[in-house]
Amino acid sequence: MKLVIFDLDDTLIDFASTRQVAYGCMADVLDREGIDSKAYLAACVGIDLDLFSRFTRGEITRAEYRDRRFSEPFAAMGLAAKLELVQQLNKLFMDCVNDTPLLYDDTRQVLERLRRQGVHTAILTNGPSDGQRRKLKATGLAEAVDHVAIGEELGFSKPSPQAFHSVVQRFAVANAEALMIGDHPELDYDAALGAGLDALLLDRDDRHLASGRRSIRTLGSVLMP
Repeated sequence: MKLVIFDLDDTLIDFASTRQVAYGCMADVLDREGIDSKAYLAACVGIDLDLFSRFTRGEITRAEYRDRRFSEPFAAMGLAAKLELVQQLNKLFMDCVNDTPLLYDDTRQVLERLRRQGVHTAILTNGPSDGQRRKLKATGLAEAVDHVAIGEELGFSKPSPQAFHSVVQRFAVANAEALMIGDHPELDYDAALGAGLDALLLDRDDRHLASGRRSIRTLGSVLMP
């Protein structure tokens, strides 16, 4: 394998844990406003997933995605969304997840080891460009890999084959010589295979064992002897 491409969130960055920290800060604000923070944050999860998918498909803008992910939960609770509160929650969330992201324990070790072995490394992520760049700067991951590709900057996101091919072509290697590693079964694993790359599904909690996809539980499993 000449090139290993990594997803960013929930692959190199423990976004799920970072998001919970952010939600905790948001809960404090909501509680002070007399709003049921548990109900609000529970509504956020499904709404955010749907809106993020629509953003990556180019159906809504970045600004619309960010406004609606924190305004629509109020509507789901039968409440009117106050613009200033929505903006406050959005800034609080973004400052936390983008400027203080948590890395998985195996992230740096694996990237450093692959570099020592002469294997090219890259990151391919679908997140909004400005937020992802902030995460990369805060963690130093941009310097830890050879290339970073962000769907919003490319003009096409995973699962488009173009997203994968744009990364592979930078290194002048064959598609079959590139390995994609990510936590999303469809966007990272299936899409990479469909684009002609090899793939491993990062399944840290064994949630997808029954899917039949080739998986690993830790990033360290990809290291060459």
